[in-house]
Amino acid sequence: MRKLVLTGLMISTAAFAACNNNTAPKTPKTEAEAASALKTARDNMAKFRTCPKEQVLHDLSSYSNEWPDPKLEQKEWFEANGKRKGVVTTDSGLQYSVNKKGIANGAMPKPVQTVRVNYHGLFLDGKIFDSSYDRGQDIEFPLNGVIKGWTQGVGLMRPCDAWTFYIPSDLAYGPKGKGSIPPATPLIFHVQLLAIAD
Repeated sequence: MRKLVLTGLMISTAAFAACNNNTAPKTPKTEAEAASALKTARDNMAKFRTCPKEQVLHDLSSYSNEWPDPKLEQKEWFEANGKRKGVVTTDSGLQYSVNKKGIANGAMPKPVQTVRVNYHGLFLDGKIFDSSYDRGQDIEFPLNGVIKGWTQGVGLMRPCDAWTFYIPSDLAYGPKGKGSIPPATPLIFHVQLLAIAD
């Protein structure tokens, strides 16, 4: 039975390596080689899913704080913001700008995965309502357990990416609001994706 499990492990490890490497993998011949190959494969996978410490932003200096006049009505504000250089508008109406690019070939999180991020939340007038940067503590959460704007936006990111999201109220807390967020309120978030959990 142990030999069967070892053979299966060797085959799956070799197959995984083949999927992630353009060169033909060396098939492990011993249990130690199989374990080593599996550890290498896991380490390689982690490189594509975790932001290295030296690329983690510890303050907000890399983020842009320029956007349209907060006195504009929501529709006009998003129209004006969408015309600014570097702002991308998605089909849903979510807008984002890239402040820092992360790992070019890094993984993008799926909605069912857990992510770790640093973020800074603002109203259109620049008033802060929540910030992990200010607390000095990043957070982890299931991507499908947050507002739609986050699920969609963070789902487009790769580890180390630092983006600013401009989220219409219907992709935020909607007509009812929540806690300190008033009803029908659009939000701005500076977000850096730090890791995608297994």
